[in-house]
Amino acid sequence: MNEVLKRLLTPEGVRDLLPDLAGQKRKLEDLIQEIFSRWGYREVSTPAFEYSVNFDAEMKADLEENLFRFLDERGRTLVLRPDFTLPLARVAAMHLGREAKPLRLCYGGSIFRYAGGLQGKQRELTQAGVELMGTGTAESDAEIIALAAAVLLAAGLADFTLCLGHVGFLDNLLLAYGVTPEDGEKIKHYFSKKDFVSLRELVQSLPLARAAAKAVLAVPALRGGAGVLETARKLLPPGADTAPLETLQNIWAILEDYSVSRFVTLDLGMVRMLNYYTGMVFEGYTGGLGYPLCGGGRYDQLLVNFGIDLPAVGFAVSVDHLLTVLERRKLLPEQERPLYLAYAAGSREAALAAAQALRDSGAAVVVSVRENTADEAARTARSLGAPRLLYYHGGGWTEIVPDNEGGGEDAVGK
Repeated sequence: MNEVLKRLLTPEGVRDLLPDLAGQKRKLEDLIQEIFSRWGYREVSTPAFEYSVNFDAEMKADLEENLFRFLDERGRTLVLRPDFTLPLARVAAMHLGREAKPLRLCYGGSIFRYAGGLQGKQRELTQAGVELMGTGTAESDAEIIALAAAVLLAAGLADFTLCLGHVGFLDNLLLAYGVTPEDGEKIKHYFSKKDFVSLRELVQSLPLARAAAKAVLAVPALRGGAGVLETARKLLPPGADTAPLETLQNIWAILEDYSVSRFVTLDLGMVRMLNYYTGMVFEGYTGGLGYPLCGGGRYDQLLVNFGIDLPAVGFAVSVDHLLTVLERRKLLPEQERPLYLAYAAGSREAALAAAQALRDSGAAVVVSVRENTADEAARTARSLGAPRLLYYHGGGWTEIVPDNEGGGEDAVGK
């Protein structure tokens, strides 16, 4: 490969966004942040890299291996931000500890995760999300889920599902049946991958009581409406902790008050592979996309690591995945093309003054960078796809609607 071709390549896992998609992505990000603001969330911005120690202890081993690490000039280990929740926990502890609670914070930007050997897997992803810190109620859990639904609806989706679970249910079930922590981690790994074939093989290979194996293998079927919770209770042995099921029951009732329960499916086998989740977890899906559109949950023990003991809950939406879905379904608004303004010899001053006045009024205007004949201006306007051409000449101007579709050009003059 020659040197010129090498310089045209991008690293694996990143991509260029061309016009008009880059502009549509920016508008989508702005829309999401506007919705967050309407719900009372205030935007914060954190660095793209942080000290490694802030992340290593709070991530499962498979995610630790996906961190981009590097050393600073003093030999300290830094990581490119793989997640926003931990940086926002640090910000809350460092800067916002004395503010009234609960804190409602929002963010947007890139995260970076190394995906070795996975062809086509993105290593830089854009997220936008919120964190609600200082409240541990079912109402706060439901607010986060309802806000996720509001974002997807505002973006133009109507056929999505928010799968809702609770990390405590599976943990309590495994504990109640005497499953060892080591075996429990193996079981949860397959739940997180939704690899239920391997889950069955693992469970059958472990020295579990028949009742325990039967209960674990029944969990993937615990999906649906509120009635699933009663079925889940019957899987637990007498004396097992049912608090996670009570929490989900309360969240469901509040989501009905929000009028979004029609988008929610309970999934008692949901596992999200981050150590910091302690309660409710959820993920959003839509047809034709093999990745979650959004996800989040409750993390009541995380902020204490930064010196501030607050319950918290949050979620993030993958802007890239949402953009992909909207593009495939042709739900993205068309980018408005700027009008084209050109001028003949001696009319540049009038043309530039007119362009500035139009821009001041909110119009998008492209101005020719040289003198043009009327025919030259019309050809350029057509090549740009401009909806209108203003041509200044001899003390007056002519407005032309370019023949972009072969229907003939219309002109009015002054």
